[in-house]
Amino acid sequence: MLAVLVAGLVSGAVLLLATVGFELVRRVEGFLNIALPQLIVLSGFSAYGFNVLLGFHWIVSCLAAIAVTTVAGVVSARLIFWPMRGRPHYIPMIASVGLAFFIHAMIEVFTGYGVKTLDVPLQETFRIGGIAVAGIDQVAVIVIAALVVMALHFWLSKSYSGRALRAMANNQALAQIRGVNTTYLQYITWAVASALTALAGTLIALTARIYPELGWDQVLIISAAAIIGGLGSIYGVMLAAVLVGLTSSLATLVIPSEYTQMVVFAVIALVVFIRPEGLFSGPKERVA
Repeated sequence: MLAVLVAGLVSGAVLLLATVGFELVRRVEGFLNIALPQLIVLSGFSAYGFNVLLGFHWIVSCLAAIAVTTVAGVVSARLIFWPMRGRPHYIPMIASVGLAFFIHAMIEVFTGYGVKTLDVPLQETFRIGGIAVAGIDQVAVIVIAALVVMALHFWLSKSYSGRALRAMANNQALAQIRGVNTTYLQYITWAVASALTALAGTLIALTARIYPELGWDQVLIISAAAIIGGLGSIYGVMLAAVLVGLTSSLATLVIPSEYTQMVVFAVIALVVFIRPEGLFSGPKERVA
């Protein structure tokens, strides 16, 4: 039971990183970027390429993968999504679907269809009463996610750029009138969102397996966490991501693991029925 709970926390921690990136882009740009979860796969396979194919140490490989994926995310924004500003929000969303298929196809072309793992040393496990509870890598994932959440909180609440970003997300035109450099903040937003998603991809690659379809699996779960948390609430999305991870893991105690997504979507249906705005939704705001 305790091991399953830890697995749920690990799943929720990884999901939290990707979901926050997804929500940051949605708040600032005003559309659902379906391609963002594909950056999880791009990051995981980039780490695999640096580590297994080129022989770099796994830490160097993960850092390089995060850097490559972050640049890819910012470049995609600059070349594809920013020229679409001013158009209805479904236009860039549809474009993001096309970009997701493109990234998925490129990954399959260059890596094939198989499951990949990184070349990392075997991890020791923490035991309670002789029963293995968690691996060191799992504990590291939870700690890293917690540190990232604290860093995000201080950035968004204490720094000038974080407060300006929140102001821009609420009303971009008013932020520009008050002298906020919105172009700079949009670069920052895409870089942070892409880096968080890339970090999620490398953590999955370190603790589990990666495969080309991983992005399609994650886009549904990330959307679920965003809906349950309440679009418009970063902190609500964080909590919802952890709840979704725990729900998926604990569901394996009573049903086969391949059916756990049914439980998650049952929770979504229940939340939408009882509280359509999400469990932790904040004040209503403009969405372009």
